[in-house]
Amino acid sequence: MPQGLAPEALPQVRSDDSAAALEETDTCAGADVCYDLALRYVDGEMRNPAFPADDPRGTDKVRLRAYAGLVLDEDATPVSQDNAYVAPVVEIAPGDTFRLTFENELPRPQDMVLPGEDANGNPLRCTGEPEDHNEPHCSNFNLTNMHTHGLWVSPQGNSDNVLLTVNPGITFTYEYNIPSDHPAGTFWYHAHRHGSTAPQVSSGMAGILLIRGNRQPQLGANGWASPGDLDVILPRPGVGGSYDVSFPERTMLFQQIAYACRWTREEVNALADGGTPPDDLPTVGEIKSDANGWYCDEGDVGMLEPGPANAFDQVGFGSWPRSGRHTAINGAIQKEHPGAVAGQVERWRLIHGGVRETIGLEIRKVEGGGDALRARLAEGASGNSRAAIAETVEEFCSGEPLDLVRVATDGLARPDILTSKELLLQPAYREDVLVNFPSEGTYCIVDAATASDADINLNDNDTALLGFLEVAPAEGSIEGDGGADHVMAMLERSIGETITDEAARDFVLEDLAEGRLDAFVKHRDIAPHEVSGQQTVGFNIQGTPPAFQFVIGEIAPTHVSNGAPFALVDEAAYEAARLDRVLPLGGVEEWTLTSFGGGGHPFHIHVNPFQIVEVLKYQPDAGCATGAEGARGCDIDPNDPATYVDVSGADSYEPQYAGLKNTWKDTLFILPGHLVKLRTRYERYIGDFVLHCHILDHEDEGMMQNIRIAIPDGKGGFDRPMTEHGSHEGG
Repeated sequence: MPQGLAPEALPQVRSDDSAAALEETDTCAGADVCYDLALRYVDGEMRNPAFPADDPRGTDKVRLRAYAGLVLDEDATPVSQDNAYVAPVVEIAPGDTFRLTFENELPRPQDMVLPGEDANGNPLRCTGEPEDHNEPHCSNFNLTNMHTHGLWVSPQGNSDNVLLTVNPGITFTYEYNIPSDHPAGTFWYHAHRHGSTAPQVSSGMAGILLIRGNRQPQLGANGWASPGDLDVILPRPGVGGSYDVSFPERTMLFQQIAYACRWTREEVNALADGGTPPDDLPTVGEIKSDANGWYCDEGDVGMLEPGPANAFDQVGFGSWPRSGRHTAINGAIQKEHPGAVAGQVERWRLIHGGVRETIGLEIRKVEGGGDALRARLAEGASGNSRAAIAETVEEFCSGEPLDLVRVATDGLARPDILTSKELLLQPAYREDVLVNFPSEGTYCIVDAATASDADINLNDNDTALLGFLEVAPAEGSIEGDGGADHVMAMLERSIGETITDEAARDFVLEDLAEGRLDAFVKHRDIAPHEVSGQQTVGFNIQGTPPAFQFVIGEIAPTHVSNGAPFALVDEAAYEAARLDRVLPLGGVEEWTLTSFGGGGHPFHIHVNPFQIVEVLKYQPDAGCATGAEGARGCDIDPNDPATYVDVSGADSYEPQYAGLKNTWKDTLFILPGHLVKLRTRYERYIGDFVLHCHILDHEDEGMMQNIRIAIPDGKGGFDRPMTEHGSHEGG
C-alpha cells in the first residue's frame, strides 16, 4: 500500500511532538504549533510548455514574492523546500494555539526599482501614494498581512485580522486560538492586504492549512449531540491505528502564478540597432508578448512587479487569458503525481488558491498508454501552448471521466454525498473528493473547457492538462465498475471498523445507505423561524475602461421591462474608514445576493460560514429569445417570482450550483441572473472584518465591505468600543 501521499511532495509544519524540536522563544512559548515565516523574494523555475523540455526556454527562471518557513521532516529535522515559492503546509488540531511569527523582508516601496524608465531615461522608482486607495499602485505591492481562509477564529488583534498592515522590515506574531469545537477540514492561508492581495497571491503567496480531528460522532436523545470528524472514517495509512481500509491523501493547491518578463532599455536599443522601425519598438518595461502570450528570452527572470503604465497589468482583467500561462499544482506545471494504485480509494483535498481561472476538474484515463503522452509533453507546444495542449488532451486523455465522490465543500463535511464527473472550482473553493482508479494506467488531471458564462474571465476556456498520474495494478478485488460504488463500499467497510460506539455506527451506516453524512456536519441547519434579520448584497462593475468602478451595494425590488426585477442601490467602492454593516452577536440572518454586471463574482465572507438555502434562476438564457437549442429557463418571467427555478438541487442543470442546497460554505460564485439565498449565524466572535469578491484584483480595486459583529446593547442598538462612544454615526 502506498505511503506518504499526504500532502504529496509538500513541506509540512508538524503539530505533533516533533514540534518540540523547534527552539522555544518568548514568542513561541506555550503554543501547540509555532513557526517562523518570512516573506522575501525567492528564486525558482517553472516549466514553460510552449517549448521542448530540453530547450533552455522550456524552463523559465522566476523570482517571486514567497513565504519561506522552518520545515521539519518525520524526524523533526529541518529540510529544504522542493519549490522555494510554495509555502509550507500547516497542520493543526481543534483546541490548538497556532502562533506564527511573520517577518516582511521585502524592500520598502521607496527602495523598489520598477520596470520601465522616467522621461530622462532613469530607472523608475516607486514614489508617492495613490489618490484613491482602490487604485492599483506600486506603493502597496510589498505591504502585506495574513488571512487564514475559512477558519472560525477571532478577526481581532493579532488573530485573523486582515485590517492591519505588516510593512517591510517589520516582524509580527500572529496568534490563532483554534476552538476545541472547530471543524476539521481543508483550509488555506494567503496574503490579504488591500491593494496588494491580487499581485501577492498571483506571485504564489498562499499555503495549505489542514485541521485534523479524531472526534467520534456522539449520539444524543434527539440526533447527533456531537458530530464527528471525517478524518475518523477516512484514516490515512499508518496514522491513528491499523485498519483494513485506509485512504491515502493528496492535497493539491491550484495557482495561477502570473510571472512575466519585460523589455529592458538595452534590449530595446539592440532592436533599434538591428533595424527595427521605431514604431515597432516595444516600450521599456512593457511585458514581452506575442500572439501566443507572454514569453521570456533566454537569460530573463520572470517576476510580478507593478507595470510602468498600469500597476496591475499582470493581474487585471483579461491578463491571465492573454498570458498563455498555465495553472500550477503545488507550484509545478503538468507534473506527474506518483503513488496511485488501482482500487485504492484516495482522498483528494483540492484548493483553488489562484486568482484568475475557473477550473473544471476531471480525471480521464489515457488511451494507449502514458509514454506517448510524456513524449508529446516533452516536445512542447511550439506556439500557442494553450490551444496545442487542448488538442493534446483531446487526443490522449480521451477516457470517460472518473466519478468524483464529494464529501466536503470549503472544508466542511457535506450533509449528502454528491457524485459528479466534473468539479467546478472557482477562486477560493475547496473540495474533498474520494477518487478510485478502476484499472492501472496513466490518468490525466484535466481542466475541462468551460462556457464563457461560467468562467470568471468571461471567455470560453480551452481544455488544459494540469498534471497526470501513473496508476499501478490493483492489489485486490474492485467493487463493480470501480466507480462510485467501489468508493461507497470502501466507506461502508471503514465505518464498520472506525466508529467505536455500536449505536452510532448503526446510525452512520443507515445514513450512508441513503448517501448522507449527517454525523459529520458540524453546523446545525438554520430553520426559517430562527432568522432574525436580513441582508442583501449586489456586485457590479460600473463605467468603462480604464475608469472602472468595482462596487458593492444592496438589492431593491423594482419592476422594469428589460428583465431586471431588482435594482442596485447605495452602491459604493471600498472605503477603509467606513463601516458598511453592523451585525448582532447571536443573530441569525438571511442574505440575498446577485450580480448586476461584470460577470459572476465569488462572494467570500470571513469568520462565520453560511448555509445555502436556494439559488433561484430569475432570468431565462439569452438563447431563449432566439429559440437557440439548449437554452434553459425559457419559462421564467423575471417579474414573476413564482416562475423562478431553484438550481441548487442535486439534479440541477446548472453545474455552478448543482448539489449545493443545504451545504455550508464560505465562498460562492454569484452569477448574473441568479438570486442566491444564504443563512448564517453570528457566533462567538465580535470584531471588524470584511466581505469581498474573491477575484482578488476586484477586491483590491474596491469590491469589498467592512463588517462588524457587535454586542447588542439591549436598547435596539449595539455596544461599541469605548473610544468610539459618542463619535460614531449610524447604528
